[in-house]
Amino acid sequence: MKLQHSVLSVALLTASLALAGTANAQTQQNQTQNRGHSAYNYVGVGVADHDGGDSIFVEGSYEFKSPYVVSGYFRNFDNDAGSSSDALSIKLSRYFWLGSGLTADVGARVGHVDFGAVDSNFWGVEGNVRQRIDQFEFYGGIGWIDYTDGGSDNQYQFGVNYYIDSNLSVGVGYQDSEYGDGVRFRGSYHF
Repeated sequence: MKLQHSVLSVALLTASLALAGTANAQTQQNQTQNRGHSAYNYVGVGVADHDGGDSIFVEGSYEFKSPYVVSGYFRNFDNDAGSSSDALSIKLSRYFWLGSGLTADVGARVGHVDFGAVDSNFWGVEGNVRQRIDQFEFYGGIGWIDYTDGGSDNQYQFGVNYYIDSNLSVGVGYQDSEYGDGVRFRGSYHF
């Protein structure tokens, strides 16, 4: 029942982000033409291979008032021992234009994670840098997370996304998350 509630919450969040993006398409298009790019307005799905299992995730991001962004994800983790856990997070961040195709963002994150026998809330901060070169977007970032029932953790990520066109991208990266580090593959729709 708890997993169904989490999946429903993420589905509603994803649908809300997609509808909000459609409702503000003209405004976002004007901002994109002036300065922005679609890296901060998307919905995506993916899989990740962690140290002790695999996860699937749904994520999204929406630039609600330039340059402020709200983003979130739901991750379901199946460990090698046969049990399943999930994590849900939301982040508020601000991005900065540093140059041609180069942006940096900083933000604060809160969420909830199920470590199997232990559930924990968490909060943290993170920063990321993105460089867009033609159809490729290279990214990297670091963060710090404090689990209310499990200590703290330094996290990092880096990878590349390939934009098939202005609305679709696929990517591969390496990320340290709640369930350990590993390779992740994702596909995203940008609006």
